[in-house]
Amino acid sequence: MIGLSTAWLTEREGITGQDIVGEILHLGFSALELEYRIRETTYREMRPLIFKENLKVMSVHNFFPLPDDVPLSSASGDRFLLSSPDKDARDLAIRMTIHTIEYAQDLGAAAVVLHLGRVEMEPENERLYDLFNRGSLSSPEGRLFLESKLKERREKRGPYLESIFFSLDRLNREAEKRGILLGVENRYHYHEIPDFEEIGLILDHFSGGSIRYWHDMGHAHVLERLGVIEPRSLLPSYAPFTAGIHIHDAIGTDDHLAPGAGEIDFVGLAGFLRSAPIKILEVHKKSNRLELINGKDMLKRIGVI
Repeated sequence: MIGLSTAWLTEREGITGQDIVGEILHLGFSALELEYRIRETTYREMRPLIFKENLKVMSVHNFFPLPDDVPLSSASGDRFLLSSPDKDARDLAIRMTIHTIEYAQDLGAAAVVLHLGRVEMEPENERLYDLFNRGSLSSPEGRLFLESKLKERREKRGPYLESIFFSLDRLNREAEKRGILLGVENRYHYHEIPDFEEIGLILDHFSGGSIRYWHDMGHAHVLERLGVIEPRSLLPSYAPFTAGIHIHDAIGTDDHLAPGAGEIDFVGLAGFLRSAPIKILEVHKKSNRLELINGKDMLKRIGVI
């Protein structure tokens, strides 16, 4: 079984809960992930329809739902920072995550997907992308730039990692009590947490609890192309600890494309994708309906679903 993330629909202003459920059913999905662009009023429209149509909510993406008075442009999995060294800011992020966990429990979801935060620094991502687009990442200039930024990240990460461990300790206890897994997602930008090493540190620290790894295919591909992580290092290393996967394609640094519309080797990764307990097709509106359907059909052909 594969679920469709509501992200394909909720980037559209004015879409109703009935629209979202109807489109998911029309596309032939019987499962979904609810994510942070869904407003409170939209969710109240969706909830009875989800149960009426026997749709399975496989996962919920923090922070959920979006308050009605918050602009859609401000919706984000990083709206509150579990990594914040500021106690008040961190406590708010914890409370809002517990709020999401409560919704997940009510809906019978197995997991909540978490963005953990970031190392506060000047990442200079635009310069990194420019080096990539010019084919200069492997030049002396490119290597020196990336090495210096990753070194800066390591030197500054201490208080942010400490805050994350504090946050996850609280959240792990809440999730265990409610029977919910917490999926720590690999991120798109190199200054965000966790990196490859930090995933292992978190999983080791919370071994036996409710903390798991959540793999995002596009994020991994982007950081591989940028030389931040080794190609195909994340899934082979953390597959046994994986709660779920966000499945989508990417070209260069452009991700959230329908599977088959980019350059990710789905055939080579099929075994890992097949074994993931939760599989979510997380495609954004940049891919059209036909591309989404073709992507789902391709996953069927290679035995992922």
